[in-house]
Amino acid sequence: MIAKAPTKKMEFGEHDEGFIKQLAQDIGCYYCKSNQRTYSLNRFKSKTQGEMGVFAWVHKEGDDYFWVSTRKIWIEAAKAKVLARRKSAKPSCFPRDNQHADDSVCLDAKDNYDKTVNSLKLVHKMR
Repeated sequence: MIAKAPTKKMEFGEHDEGFIKQLAQDIGCYYCKSNQRTYSLNRFKSKTQGEMGVFAWVHKEGDDYFWVSTRKIWIEAAKAKVLARRKSAKPSCFPRDNQHADDSVCLDAKDNYDKTVNSLKLVHKMR
């Protein structure tokens, strides 16, 4: 997981949708393009903004480099649920606590793809 906030957002090209589609499939959710620089990951397939159940946002920082952000409270709730089930083991799929933003968490989708997917699966189930 990345410890510093990503520095820039780039526009998505047509070829980038393949990555987003695979990410959504691996998580078990839906996706839609929010704007030229952001895709959202959703719980429900809906065209109405309030009915989508958005739980994360995908951004592009460079060629073939993506990062995902979600709310810190959602990560904490998912982490608490996992810890309650396992009581002894600390879950390793969550990002480190040294994020810069107060209310969001950034997940690295390049070097830690599997951890990102596992974290987002748990947030998806919680939301």
